[in-house]
Amino acid sequence: MFSACSDRHQHPALSALRLLKETCSAALDALKQPLSSTQISLLSSPPSSAILHKDFQSLLTLIYTSTTKLTLVLRPSAPAPKAALGPINDLGTSITSLATCATLFDLYGSTLSSYARRASREICDSVISLANTFVEDSGDEYLVRTGTVHDLIEKARRELPVDNLAAVKMQWKADRGMLEDSLNDINAMIEDAGDEGDDDLEGERFDDDDELDELGFGPSKKLSDVELERVKKVQPLVRFGTLLHKRIVPDVLANVSGSGPELLAALDALPSHSHSVVLAVEELVASLYAPQKPAALSSAVTAFSNAIHQLHASAVADTLLSSDGDVAKQMSALTLDGGEGARSNGDKQKDPRRWFDACLAQIDKSARAVDELLALDSAPTT
Repeated sequence: MFSACSDRHQHPALSALRLLKETCSAALDALKQPLSSTQISLLSSPPSSAILHKDFQSLLTLIYTSTTKLTLVLRPSAPAPKAALGPINDLGTSITSLATCATLFDLYGSTLSSYARRASREICDSVISLANTFVEDSGDEYLVRTGTVHDLIEKARRELPVDNLAAVKMQWKADRGMLEDSLNDINAMIEDAGDEGDDDLEGERFDDDDELDELGFGPSKKLSDVELERVKKVQPLVRFGTLLHKRIVPDVLANVSGSGPELLAALDALPSHSHSVVLAVEELVASLYAPQKPAALSSAVTAFSNAIHQLHASAVADTLLSSDGDVAKQMSALTLDGGEGARSNGDKQKDPRRWFDACLAQIDKSARAVDELLALDSAPTT
């Protein structure tokens, strides 16, 4: 692209593209750092969350426009390097501003900020790839790289939450899906073990197992009666845990209001506990596949139970779930299977805290049932 220039390596457009890459790298480094008290003190007045959202969206538009202009003036079929200087400089300025804007979201919650930071990192990486296309690869893949930048910008526009509470809810929805998938895996183990006609499929299973073995997954193994009984004992444990997680959005987060530091901290504590539950249930499900190892299963049950306890403690803290009836709304009829039924006018309403405590008690009961079964299985026979 720049081969016709008398000194390719000194061409202003090439130098500008290299500087753009350095600018993006510096922005990536800045996005890894938390907002410091020194940075906050330099602000004449902290921008509101609404202003940050508006600025962030505006910067995304500027980056979109600049990458489009850059692509048009440096397209391999008719490159105009001198005309690229303006878009390259504009792009570098916008990237720096985007990183600064993303870090300022720390003022309004780390969960919200994590979305802005992640989107900014992805955009910076894609701009570096686009610049590399023109610097190192003669622009051969410029359309693909430009499309990637544009797609990431559109994704950031759609997915940036309006506030920290919305960010927590978005994370909750994603984690809830994984928890439900894990529960479905357990249900499938029980259903598959009880399916009739397995004997008719032995030949087909043998072929499938050979194929899995070739792929490095190893052959599937049928659960023994003892192992199946363990799976059945674990099922209610995971079901109650999934239900507790699910009810936090409508019964806790739906009633949250305000934006003080204590509330932001309480909200920001929730996603990490939620993620811990997801990781714990995945380990628990993995320990249920044959051949089971009782020690590993017991450890997984304990880890899952502990993760649920930590989530429960965080969710029912006074900051999020006040004991004041005016703040903690009375819930309609609830059962531990998640149903909401009609109630007579004379029935007493239950508050969320009592429901969550009851659900946690069921989780503890289910965990003890699994431990007792494992202890019985390991007891010496006489």
